[in-house]
Amino acid sequence: MRVMKRHAVLALLVLVPVAVDLCVPLYNRDPPELFGLPFFYWFQTIWLFVSAAFYMAYARLKERQSW
Repeated sequence: MRVMKRHAVLALLVLVPVAVDLCVPLYNRDPPELFGLPFFYWFQTIWLFVSAAFYMAYARLKERQSW
């Protein structure tokens, strides 16, 4: 059961960024602006770093996993 939980967590760490990126209506708009940039651009930029954090967490958990 413990292995299944770990695989579920690993899958979520990969699938959450993918799901948000595929949900285009969520960020396909101009307002609100941040430093003169439309929402689309700054949301994508911030999400780039958030996705990297998710993938780093995935890599660390995968590294700790013993096969």
